[in-house]
Amino acid sequence: MKLRGSLNETRGTTFVFSTHDPRLLAHVRRTVMLEDGRVVSGD
Repeated sequence: MKLRGSLNETRGTTFVFSTHDPRLLAHVRRTVMLEDGRVVSGD
């Protein structure tokens, strides 16, 4: 996660993850929630 954060800060690289793991979600700035294939929330 540190490497991902570094690449995002220095190179503007965007990463897309699909997870149900709250430990991963604790490290992200933005989340988009899907339900039945549709976006139900996003910040």
